[in-house]
Amino acid sequence: MKLFLSALCATLIGVGAHAACPTKAPKASKSQFSAGDQKVNAAWLQKNLAGSKVVYPGNEVETYSSDGSYSYKANGQTWTANDYRFYDNGMRCIGYSNPRFDLYVVNNGQLVLVNTQKQRYVGQIRK
Repeated sequence: MKLFLSALCATLIGVGAHAACPTKAPKASKSQFSAGDQKVNAAWLQKNLAGSKVVYPGNEVETYSSDGSYSYKANGQTWTANDYRFYDNGMRCIGYSNPRFDLYVVNNGQLVLVNTQKQRYVGQIRK
């Protein structure tokens, strides 16, 4: 009963729910890739992004915390998730209530995030 009341209170006061990222990644679409893109895998992403920030033009910042949590700051707002996951096909998941999937590639030595709408964003990794 106590657990039910806690869950009900959390719902009523508007605390956002978070979903865990699945163990299997969705397939990356061939149309997400451009000429010169180099694929990266989970080990590369973990080594280079975990515990780091990725800064995009317009001072938008993704933070991949070492504890497995994630935040995204843009336009004076912050979105957070309890987890993120990297996959061997270069995809990453952010554990929002509706998990978000994007593709990372490297092109001409630069990290590029490709979203599901095939928009491309060049980011700089900062420790």
